[in-house]
Amino acid sequence: MMQTIGEDLTLHEGVLATEFGVSRTPIRQVLQKLAYERLVETRSGVGTIVSPLDPDSRTRDTQVLRAMFLAAASCAEGMSVPVTTHERLVAAAAVAEVVDVSDKSYLDIRADILDISADAAPDTILGDALRAAHWRHVRWRMADRAWEEVGTFDRLRETLRACAAAARAGELAEVYQRLAEADL
Repeated sequence: MMQTIGEDLTLHEGVLATEFGVSRTPIRQVLQKLAYERLVETRSGVGTIVSPLDPDSRTRDTQVLRAMFLAAASCAEGMSVPVTTHERLVAAAAVAEVVDVSDKSYLDIRADILDISADAAPDTILGDALRAAHWRHVRWRMADRAWEEVGTFDRLRETLRACAAAARAGELAEVYQRLAEADL
């Protein structure tokens, strides 16, 4: 049997509703959003589980993320960077410069990069695909304990600085090109 990562985490609506002090309806809505982003899946007779990561697909998962960044770069050719995207990249780069090296800081930085890149995508379908591919990659890196690897935070900071510089120059395609080339 194929070994997967994350398959043992079942999410129970009732338990989550009690834990967060809300009804099951908002929990169901959140789980639907997470399913849309491919972070969870519903299995008949089992319930909602964290989507497992298949180690046999890991290399392809990384290739998909890079391909999505390249597709975004191609679609963004000739497009200027929205002011808010530039501001968000500059802010994320500034925050990344001062955070402590920790799992929470790593996840926060990666979530910022993910949100900024998906929100700036020149097409909503592309943005959604970027978000799903990026979350899968973040999950792999969290499983690796990437924040403990030497140079990880330096690479993230450099990537954010390069993306902010590309955004300052007004080249949305270049922002995505930098992300595709980054060792995230």
